[in-house]
Amino acid sequence: MPYRVRLIVKESRGDCPYYKVGDKITFEEAEIIKEESDRLCIYALAALAPYLTALCRDTPKEDWINRKELIQCPDVNRPVIFMVEREPLK
Repeated sequence: MPYRVRLIVKESRGDCPYYKVGDKITFEEAEIIKEESDRLCIYALAALAPYLTALCRDTPKEDWINRKELIQCPDVNRPVIFMVEREPLK
């Protein structure tokens, strides 16, 4: 069963010009749902892509990805921490 994944900005350390607390990005498999997403930073997306591949898929209950609650973009000076929400697609 595939999942809808929503990443919500929980914290922005520094002065990120792209994201503020509460901003979100919504994915369904390989698609970004534009109507349910705020801005998209290409650098954050590149860093998040490996996690999204697993988060959007059905994985064994004990898999580590199912315990993933936060993901951070790799910007050393202005890291943004995203909270992970998953819901099954019908």
